[in-house]
Amino acid sequence: MIEFGFAIEARDLVKAMEILDPLEMTPETEANWKTLAKVALEEQNIVVAERCYSALGDVARSSYLHKILKMMDDYKKQTGKENGLEYYKAQAHLAILEKQLYKAETIFLNQNEDEEAMEMYQELHKWTESIKIAEKRNHPDVKDFKANYFKWLIDTNQEGKAAEMKENEGDYEGAIDLYLKGGLPAKAAFIASNYAVNYSQDLLEKIATTLIQAGMHEKAGEFYEKLEMLQKALNSYCEGNAFKKAVDLARKAAPALVAQLEERWGDWLVSQRQTENAINHYKEANQFQKAIEAAIQARQWNISIQLLQNQPPEVSRPFYKQVARHYADVKQYDLAEKYYVKAGAPVEAFELYIRVNKWELAFKIARENLPESEIVQLYARIGQKFAEEGHYKEAERLFMEIQEPDLAINMYKKAGQYDNMIRLVSKFRKNLLRDTHLSIAQKLEREGTFKQAEYHYTESGAWHGAVEMYKNNAMWEDAIRVCRINGTDKETSELAKRWAESLGPDVGMKMLLKMNLVDAVIEYLTDRNEFQEAFKMAQQNAKHKIRDVHLKYALFLEDEKRYKEAEEEFIKAGKPAEAISMYEHQGDWHSALQVARQYDPQNVAGILLNQGKFFLERRDYAKAEQCYIQAKKPDLAIKMYTEMGQHTEALRVAKKHAPNLVEKINRSAVSQNQGVISGDQLLQSAKLWEESRDWGRAIETYLEIRKEHFDDPLTLVGF
Repeated sequence: MIEFGFAIEARDLVKAMEILDPLEMTPETEANWKTLAKVALEEQNIVVAERCYSALGDVARSSYLHKILKMMDDYKKQTGKENGLEYYKAQAHLAILEKQLYKAETIFLNQNEDEEAMEMYQELHKWTESIKIAEKRNHPDVKDFKANYFKWLIDTNQEGKAAEMKENEGDYEGAIDLYLKGGLPAKAAFIASNYAVNYSQDLLEKIATTLIQAGMHEKAGEFYEKLEMLQKALNSYCEGNAFKKAVDLARKAAPALVAQLEERWGDWLVSQRQTENAINHYKEANQFQKAIEAAIQARQWNISIQLLQNQPPEVSRPFYKQVARHYADVKQYDLAEKYYVKAGAPVEAFELYIRVNKWELAFKIARENLPESEIVQLYARIGQKFAEEGHYKEAERLFMEIQEPDLAINMYKKAGQYDNMIRLVSKFRKNLLRDTHLSIAQKLEREGTFKQAEYHYTESGAWHGAVEMYKNNAMWEDAIRVCRINGTDKETSELAKRWAESLGPDVGMKMLLKMNLVDAVIEYLTDRNEFQEAFKMAQQNAKHKIRDVHLKYALFLEDEKRYKEAEEEFIKAGKPAEAISMYEHQGDWHSALQVARQYDPQNVAGILLNQGKFFLERRDYAKAEQCYIQAKKPDLAIKMYTEMGQHTEALRVAKKHAPNLVEKINRSAVSQNQGVISGDQLLQSAKLWEESRDWGRAIETYLEIRKEHFDDPLTLVGF
């Protein structure tokens, strides 16, 4: 489209038109057609302009231009002139097309074509302009034109324009009536106020009422004021919130109402959020409390303070508190303190200083304004309040001031700040530190915070709790890590082995090898009775576990009743006592003694004692006695015989192996025979004393024997 641009610049409109294709209407070509049409009209090339609007589908403009072209052709035929644009009608109609109506009117009037000018306006429904031409040209039918136009306005409900006609004609009452009908009471009031006509009272009241109904209260007030209906004027001004006019009128007509109106004015300004403007009106109304409220809302703090200085405490205190809070917000803490005190709220000043870490000033406020008995309660209460608000450091310091660390500890516990809780417990409740760690660990475990729970379990010394926690949540790696750090190798191996068992043989073994838990691997192999692999693994990677493997193998062989092989493994495991126990359990005392004498001599006596007990239970007293004697425990043999009442046997053993017990045995025998009159018993007792060489007691006992003790006295021969 470069050629089109050049053609337009050169004003070669025909060429430009030829470039454009009317059948291809894109946004670009449409814009070019409009440009060409505009230029064609500027150049008054009607043919090109008509062609452009036709291509654009603008039938109205195309038809209008075609009409102008016909005018031009008719003019040329009638006059013989070449230029049809010289024709005044063509020029006038071009002006109409471009909405230059005054230019078209001038062209018509210069040709004395008044009717055509009037007709132009009438076609465009511009009756006023048409009538003006008729009046200007003294048209004989001007009255008819006006009458017809007025009737048309009334018929089409255009009372406002009809009223203007009446007003221009000087028919003011008629104009007022039409303005009121047309809903234009302000214009009706203007006429009534500015044209000195003796209007009826009913008409004036109707105007005022219509103004009020239309919500035009201020206009109604002005209208009433001009009519000197002052009370109604005041009412209307107030209804329309025109308080300045109401106050000005009241100052002249009703001074007693000024204060009331000033207060209403202030209330209205506040409702409109013009609080700063309301202050002076409240002051004029002597409504100082409202003035203070407005000043505070408007953030006019200096004015607020000035107004408060003359108010009684019961009025000023709530407002002083608001002023104080403002100065607290802007960090003017000295002024905030001053006005908190004036407000009777030193506690709020105290809280403020605490929040901004001005502790000394806070404590000073408390000391200067509160009795000592209330300070402790204050610190505790404010501390609890700060705790609820999340200001924990401030709360802690207050609790410390009143020496109540438990309050701070419980606060941190409730807030879940366990580090701070532990810090205070460590300092003030050391005896509860371990229990506190444990309690925290258990709570964190319930909450699923395992890593922190582990720390507290460990600190409490109950690291097994962390292991159980991880194990219960299938976090075996963490469980093993904790066990490795805090437990023994055996405990770690046992835990890893349990994990391996839960995974299955192959996966479990791979896991243990991957984690380099050699001890656990060996334990796992022995539990599965794979002893050769266990020995091999221990020999290569954990020689300290070789004895453990021998022990496990020995226990396995014992279960398999391969006792001799088991004995060898127990010995290799350095556990001869286990081999001894195995043989004792089987009643193989010979093998037990053989192992003991070779590998555990100090255990020989114990085996003999157990063997003696074994024979005793089977009432093989001679073998039992032999075992006790070999174990160098003759007292047990003596005790065995004594308890059986065989004092002679007991005395025999005692004489040979424990002479020091002979007397004791005699006494025991005598004490058991007291109250018994049997001759045999007396004879046996005397013989015992004699054998123990207690001659005095032997003689006394022999003398107690009577002939009636024996049926045959010859029984005593030989004694």
